[in-house]
Amino acid sequence: MKQIGLHQYLLIEFKKNKFIISALLLFIGIILNCLYVLQGRLPQGQEWQMIFASIPFINTLLISIMMSVLASKCIDVENKGNMWNTLPTLYSRTKLYISKLMFGFVHILLFCILQTILLLCFDVKILPESKFPLFYLIFTILSEIIFGMIIFQLQCLLSLRFQSQFAALSIAFGGTLAGVFLAFVSKFSLTPWSVLFSLSTVSMDFDSATRQMSLSWNKINILAVLVGLMYFFATFIAGFKVFNTPEAKNFTFIHSTTKSRNIHTILPAELIKLKYNPVWIPFILIPIISASIGIINFLGNQYVLSFNWDDLWTQESLFLGIFFLSPLIAVLASLLFRMEHHGNNWNIVLTVNSRFKILKDKWLTTSALSIICILWIAIIYIISGKLLGIPGNIPPIFFLRIFTSLICIIAIAGFQCMLSLIIRSFAIPVGLAFLCNIFGLLLNLKGLFYATPFSMLIYSMGSTNITGKLNIPLTIVSCLFYVCITFCIGMLYLHKADIKTGR
Repeated sequence: MKQIGLHQYLLIEFKKNKFIISALLLFIGIILNCLYVLQGRLPQGQEWQMIFASIPFINTLLISIMMSVLASKCIDVENKGNMWNTLPTLYSRTKLYISKLMFGFVHILLFCILQTILLLCFDVKILPESKFPLFYLIFTILSEIIFGMIIFQLQCLLSLRFQSQFAALSIAFGGTLAGVFLAFVSKFSLTPWSVLFSLSTVSMDFDSATRQMSLSWNKINILAVLVGLMYFFATFIAGFKVFNTPEAKNFTFIHSTTKSRNIHTILPAELIKLKYNPVWIPFILIPIISASIGIINFLGNQYVLSFNWDDLWTQESLFLGIFFLSPLIAVLASLLFRMEHHGNNWNIVLTVNSRFKILKDKWLTTSALSIICILWIAIIYIISGKLLGIPGNIPPIFFLRIFTSLICIIAIAGFQCMLSLIIRSFAIPVGLAFLCNIFGLLLNLKGLFYATPFSMLIYSMGSTNITGKLNIPLTIVSCLFYVCITFCIGMLYLHKADIKTGR
């Protein structure tokens, strides 16, 4: 067996995964982190407490999705090339595993360094007279590194278990959503996705009488630190065991037992691809999780919220509309293009189908299945409201918002199909969808909802204010514009670009 240094293994990982792309993803993530943390008015005398109170929430989302995408991309390189049987005969299994973890560590370290630079610049330019909380910054950085590596190691195991990556990334989204919710229920990290919340350096206390929030620095929670380290070592040892098991089957965990079937079927080609994939699971479960979180928050915060249909919708649809619906659409689009990106399949597909039909079928399939998701959350909303006994009728604007949301989903489906066509990686378009969602939220806060399909979806769903103004003509025209643009770009790419195959 050829023995090379660990640094050479790491360089190989960066070459395989195209560090420029992942670095760009990282840079966009840290900019969105800064915009979220620093947006809004900071309370006088508690500026740094407010900033450090915001960091665990936004970074639980950003780091979790970012590290999941990077792990999926890192493992999928070998999955697509069926290299798990070959690599252990050429290189050390242990160094192969460590190099992949180092790949994740470099990214989370860069994220923390960039975040620190931005916070220091903020201290110098905006808050020069306030005392910079250096100790809490160091503890936050260490917490983020531990949390990022926990998620990366866990996602590597999931990506090995589910070679299609659809299930692996769907579990990552569901876990992130559940982790955020459980962090509000209990300060104890009940899941790996709740670790960063449990290590928060700031506590927030709401006074229902005065309706004011007070912030204070936390003491280091030793138990939370020990639990975080337990998750870290548990995921590390599990991954180490899998990578060092001689049998090749342990890399994939699963074996195909599906019997061959008649190829003659009335189902369209895109639906045949999805026939034996558990596509429906995340599209059904994640809206249920989002609605369940919303109902619990709705009932538990009646001193802030009103017992009406408006507040119930904002709570039930908040996480789905703002953070997770667009990435789900992206996962589905990546799955539909995955088969064509394997081997020489583009050569075969383009000889038997027109380019227009290929793109149209993928776009319509992505749109149709994604529409089911928004209709499902609407049904849950109506049923839960009736069961809770909410007085009055459902606001008429709710149905208009669902209608415009369906149009926005069609536009996002077109955009994600274009990305998945151009970008061969399964995970990168998913990561970009999540970052675009965060950016869309910031655009909405500035009143620029029409700027992207993602901001229009957040605006149309009314997840922050269902009774707010809804500009239906502008939304429809903007969505049609984005559909035409993305479809034309996709067609132009298929006609002009040399489709790369065999990689």
